[in-house]
Amino acid sequence: MENFHIYENWQAGPHKAVIHKSSCGHCKDGHGSAGGSHPKHGRWLGPYPTLDVAEGVSARLPRVVVRIKHRCV
Repeated sequence: MENFHIYENWQAGPHKAVIHKSSCGHCKDGHGSAGGSHPKHGRWLGPYPTLDVAEGVSARLPRVVVRIKHRCV
């Protein structure tokens, strides 16, 4: 069963939330492609059991301007 993670980023451009499949090379089960993320730039949230749950969490994140799904979804 595929899980989903959200990468919330407030450093690069507008404050955004991007939903990824856990198996995505950019996500790597919430650890990121470089082994993590710097807490000054963003954070990984999850895992979430379904895309619907991840979308619901993303919709409730405060101050997020852009909400998108990564191409892996």
